[in-house]
Amino acid sequence: MRRALRFIIIAAILLGIAWWVSTIPGTLTAHAGAYIVQTSSPVAILLLVVIAVLLAILFRVLGGLRRAPRGYSLWRGGRRKNLGEIATHRALNALAAGDAKAAEAESLRAKKLLGETPLVLLLIAESARLAGDQKRAQDAFQRLAGNKDTAFLGHRGLLRLSAATGDHNTASKHALSAADAYPGSAWLKNQRLDLAVKRTDWKVALTLARNPAETAALATAAAQAARTNQEALALAKQAIKANPALAPAAVAYATALRKANKPRAAKRALLKAWTTAPNPLISAAYLDGISAPLERAQAAGDLAFVKPGHAESEVLLAETSLAAKLTGEAKRHANTAIAAGLTDKRPYAVLAALDDGREALAALASAPIPRWRCGACFTEHDAWEPVCPHCAKPGTFDWISAPTKALVPV
Repeated sequence: MRRALRFIIIAAILLGIAWWVSTIPGTLTAHAGAYIVQTSSPVAILLLVVIAVLLAILFRVLGGLRRAPRGYSLWRGGRRKNLGEIATHRALNALAAGDAKAAEAESLRAKKLLGETPLVLLLIAESARLAGDQKRAQDAFQRLAGNKDTAFLGHRGLLRLSAATGDHNTASKHALSAADAYPGSAWLKNQRLDLAVKRTDWKVALTLARNPAETAALATAAAQAARTNQEALALAKQAIKANPALAPAAVAYATALRKANKPRAAKRALLKAWTTAPNPLISAAYLDGISAPLERAQAAGDLAFVKPGHAESEVLLAETSLAAKLTGEAKRHANTAIAAGLTDKRPYAVLAALDDGREALAALASAPIPRWRCGACFTEHDAWEPVCPHCAKPGTFDWISAPTKALVPV
């Protein structure tokens, strides 16, 4: 309805203008040499309007012809852009599918259509890396690294290439450059930690630790590798603060104290560690330097006194009593350790050494061996390590013997 009304109004206006023009009086005479043209004013006005329209059409056509080359270029550029985007999408799909050949072909096609844009360079680099073409991948990543806006992507790729070839020093340099380009990246922090661990650069790895368990393990390793005793003391303290139950940290601290000519402080540190979490490493460090079997048995009694009734205290007393030929005490403490829930080979080995019958020998044969276990990959190891040799995770080792319980409240 509105459209019809609008049409009627416009038509009425045009008719009114036409009527008004037709009523204009007078004539128009034009001389062109020997030619004379004479017409009424309304016709002259109509001719002028027609000429104006024709001129407008002519200028429009001429403008279109002038813009035609640019328009064609834009059209062709748009078409190239569309084809380039299609090639980019196909390259991404091929990378996701692990099809190195298709990814390489589509990334090169995208480069031909779009040029060396950051996304195209990244596709070229990743497809080359997938295909094993280290040189071409490195070249593309270096181009990305040279651009301020894509420096992180470039150094990240170069880091991965270097790490894959075992060049951890170069990988670490690219990790630092990537950190400058994009501070605060969680992925990069993990990569830097892995690289520091592989290079056994414990002090750098310690600054990148993600939780108390990692801090304790890496600080202990750094203390063991410290160049000065003062540095070893500080690092061992940091490890104990992060995880008071970590036996290797207590041993490292006691060792540093002994080197600093503080044997009493070292003894107190080991007694405190035994109170927190008894472990064979602590008892070995506490008895270190004592050679006489009877003296070792007496020192073991002092250590066990701070954690009475604990299975580790009892098995320690059993082993040292056996070495001192205190057979009655050895048997009593071995049985007490078993009663406390310690069912690994150690108490049964004491009983078997005392010729305690076939039952002890059978239990010894079937009892598990106490070991360190990685909490990440669950592999077992004979000795404590700051980093699991199997899965390369730091701070995951736990002492595993057998379920234990204390005979008295502790």
